[in-house]
Amino acid sequence: MKSLSYFSLGATLYTPCTHPNLNRVMQQGLGARSMVFCTEDSVNPEELPIALDRLAGSLRSLQPNQHFLRFIRPRNPDVLDQILMFSGIEKIDGFVLPKADLDTIPKYREVLKKHQSDHALMPTLESIQVLDPALLPKIRHELDQLKANIVCLRIGGNDLMNLMGLKRLPGLCAYDTPLRMVIEQLLLTFRPHGYEISAPVFDFIDDRTTLSQEVVRDISYGMYAKTAIHPNQLAIIEEQYTRYTQLHIEQAQAVADVNAKAVFKYNGQMMERTCHAKWAERTLALAENFHQHELAAANG
Repeated sequence: MKSLSYFSLGATLYTPCTHPNLNRVMQQGLGARSMVFCTEDSVNPEELPIALDRLAGSLRSLQPNQHFLRFIRPRNPDVLDQILMFSGIEKIDGFVLPKADLDTIPKYREVLKKHQSDHALMPTLESIQVLDPALLPKIRHELDQLKANIVCLRIGGNDLMNLMGLKRLPGLCAYDTPLRMVIEQLLLTFRPHGYEISAPVFDFIDDRTTLSQEVVRDISYGMYAKTAIHPNQLAIIEEQYTRYTQLHIEQAQAVADVNAKAVFKYNGQMMERTCHAKWAERTLALAENFHQHELAAANG
């Protein structure tokens, strides 16, 4: 598997494979650092053949691109089986696996093994099983068998809200809804075991203020990647990541310094090398990936 870093994902923009200019978008991107080309919820069942036909055609003519990461979201394990037979599939960085749970993960694993796929993976936690805390360790055990290829786990916020009969209301962050409890349970179950997690979508395209506030909350939970559904959201999300790294990089470097004291004061906060080591490591990784992306953008 090509080495991919969670910290290089940034705002991950989703685009349906029914997009009329899919070939151009897959080649040139829309300004995101990572993109997902979707055959699942953004595609009506009767449109699936069109989506797969456009995807297959785009893959055949796809050229290498170092400016952004490209993932495909199959509709289910059977559609993943189809897609893995498409010519040019090796040009794709990886797959987002929807509805990842105890029922589907073994099926995804079987399909990936059948095709000897070594693609990067981003399973999405969004089925009813995810709402049962007792099942989450069992889901983690199933995912452990794919862990070497997993870049991160994605939270299907809208799917989870739908299971509760809810939709996001204007002016509210995810953390102002019952989704907060789900996010916290996922962090507790997966992060200590080495899984990174991507924050859920904010589905109000024109509300820049609340989106910006939500990203700050995402960051406070240590989530440095987020689903985006419109190009207008990209700059808002990335701006908060940049601001965070600028504010905290020196503090993280101080913690990571081999000559640092065990306990010291920095910007009015008590810092401990032992207790803050993982935070510093992740913050510096985020800053490094942003620096590399800025260099790549500057060099065209």
